[in-house]
Amino acid sequence: MRLRASIAVLVMLVSAEAGARELDLSLSNDTALLRYAQPISYNAYGHTDVDLGFMYTESDDVMVQGGIEMMGEAGSHAPGLHFGVGVKAYGVSLDSGDDVGSITLGAKAWYVPPQLNRLGLVTQLYFGPDVTTFGDADRFYDFSARAEYEVLPAAAVYVGYRNVRARLENNVDVDLDKGWHLGVRMSF
Repeated sequence: MRLRASIAVLVMLVSAEAGARELDLSLSNDTALLRYAQPISYNAYGHTDVDLGFMYTESDDVMVQGGIEMMGEAGSHAPGLHFGVGVKAYGVSLDSGDDVGSITLGAKAWYVPPQLNRLGLVTQLYFGPDVTTFGDADRFYDFSARAEYEVLPAAAVYVGYRNVRARLENNVDVDLDKGWHLGVRMSF
């Protein structure tokens, strides 16, 4: 029931924003993560995106996320390097019955080597300390790193590593996802 309700909410959110900027699907043997990003503003320094995501695990854990992220070029002395900062909210329902919520702060780096402009290296970390993590958890973080290759101007495939972890109130760490995944990122 939880899975059906979460999928329905995500489908409504994605379909309400026709003309999505980016749709990203990554799969591992144990998890599926669907992410959607829509730009909300551009300026001379970069852009700001709204980001929504849904993860489902083989263990019947469900995670939804939503946030805002600002990205821009690092400067003329580092061609191809972009940095970003953001705020994301996470809601997690674990199969064990534990529920986790967290408001996180994060950073992202994206490097596209000028000589290899179809290759990209991306890493991000979002962290929620005890003061902004609630429910049955004391801490939450979402880390990922990936190497991607642009197969078409609006589509890239990638291989990456992700670790999404919650520290429960009883000092037990629960990894919603920890390991390698394959993905595709499509821009519209």
